[in-house]
Amino acid sequence: METFEIELESFLKTILPIPELYEFLLIAQNLSKKRGEFLYFAGGVVRDYLLKTLYKKKIEKPKDLDLVLQGNLKNFLEELLKKVKGEILFESQFLTYKVKIYLNGKEFLIDFITARKEIYEDIAKLPKVFPSDFKDDILRRDFTINTLIIGLSPPYKGILIDLINGKKDLERGLIKPLHLNSFVDDPTRIFRGIRYKVRFSFKFAEEFFLALEKCFKKEALKKLSATRIANELRLYLNKEPEEKLKELLETTFYLNIFEEAGIKVKKKNFNSLIELLSELRDELNIKEREKFFLLGLLNSQFLEQALRLGFTEFELKEIKKNIDFINKKYLKDWKKLSLWEKIKVFEKIPPFYLLALAIYFPEIKEEVIKYFKEYKKIKPELTGNDLKNLGIKKGKEIGELLDLLKRKRIEGEIKTKEEEKDLVIQFLLKKSEN
Repeated sequence: METFEIELESFLKTILPIPELYEFLLIAQNLSKKRGEFLYFAGGVVRDYLLKTLYKKKIEKPKDLDLVLQGNLKNFLEELLKKVKGEILFESQFLTYKVKIYLNGKEFLIDFITARKEIYEDIAKLPKVFPSDFKDDILRRDFTINTLIIGLSPPYKGILIDLINGKKDLERGLIKPLHLNSFVDDPTRIFRGIRYKVRFSFKFAEEFFLALEKCFKKEALKKLSATRIANELRLYLNKEPEEKLKELLETTFYLNIFEEAGIKVKKKNFNSLIELLSELRDELNIKEREKFFLLGLLNSQFLEQALRLGFTEFELKEIKKNIDFINKKYLKDWKKLSLWEKIKVFEKIPPFYLLALAIYFPEIKEEVIKYFKEYKKIKPELTGNDLKNLGIKKGKEIGELLDLLKRKRIEGEIKTKEEEKDLVIQFLLKKSEN
C-alpha cells in the first residue's frame, strides 16, 4: 500500500460542485473523528481530481458527491442530521444512503456508502454485501483507476491511499480490472470500462481482454438481465458527450459485446441513429430518446431481441405492427403520396417507433425529421372554442375543421387567423346551401 500526502483544503475546493458544501464536509469530518470512524472519498471523484491536477486533463466538476464511512453509517447519519438540516431519502440493500441536506436555503443530494465487502454467489447476479474496512471496499471496485481513496478524517486525513497501483495505471491511461473474474461476477463493468476508455482516451490493458475472454466462456453477458443491459446502454446516451456516442457504440460492437449479450445490432444503423438523436435533440423527451436509441440499435430482421433491451412483449408487438403498417400499406407507393397523406401516416405512430422506422426504412428519414421539426408544430390559430363561437356545434365537425385548417397551413394556402376564419365561413355557407 502506497500513501501520498495531499493538500486537503485544495482537494475539497477543487472537487466540490457547490462551495456551500465545504462547511458541511467540515461538520461530517469532525463527527467521524469524534466517533473514531474513517470517512473518505473514493472512486470517480478521486480519479478525476488526479486527472485534472496531476495529468492536466480537462475534467468537469463532479455533479454528485459520494462519501464512504468505515463504521456504522446509519448511526453516523442520524447524529449528523442533528447537526445539519436534512433527511435520509433512500436506504438501499447495498448499505448505501441517499441524503438530502439544506444549506443556506439550497438543497443538496449526497450519497453515503458503507465501506463493504461483496460476495458474488452466481454469474452476473447482484452481490451480497457486508460491512467491512476500506481495504475490502477498495478490492470490490471495477478498475484499478477507481481504487484510489482520499481520507477526510483520521487515521488517514489528507492522505491519498493507493492499494493496488491505481495511480500508475491512471498515469499510463490503462483500463485494468482488479482480477480476471471481474466481468464474470459483474458484466456491467465491461460497459463502464468502455465508457472510461472513450471518455478519457485511455487504452484497455491486457487484463481487460483476458477478463473479457473468461466472461465470454462463461456466457456471463447472456445471463445479465435485460434491465441491467438497457441501463448501461442508456448511460452511453445520458452520461457521455454526444460526440463520443459513435465511438462508444463501435467499441462495444468490435469487442463483440452486443453479440455475446444476445443482441443483434446493425452497425450501419449507428450513423443514422446518431444523426437523428442530434437533429431532434429538442423534439423528444428523455424517455422517448432512450427508447428510440435502444430500438434504433437493432437489426430489424431480429426485432425479438428488443426483449434483451428491456422492451415488453406488448411493445415488441407494437414495433412489429408499426413496421407492417408502413411496409405493407405505404412503402411501395411512398413517393406517390402527398405531403399531407404522409403526415397523417406519421401521426398514427408513437414518436420513438416512428424514429426507429426512419432508420429501418431510410427513404422516409428526411420527411420524418421535417415532421418533428416543422409539420408537427404547425397548428391552427383558431381553437375548438373559437369554432363553436363561429357556429360549429358538432364535435366531429370541429375535429375535421381543425384538421383541414392545419392541412391548409402546412400546404401554405392560409397563413393568418383571418384566412382561417374565412375558410370556416365558406364551410358554413356550403353547409347552409345543402
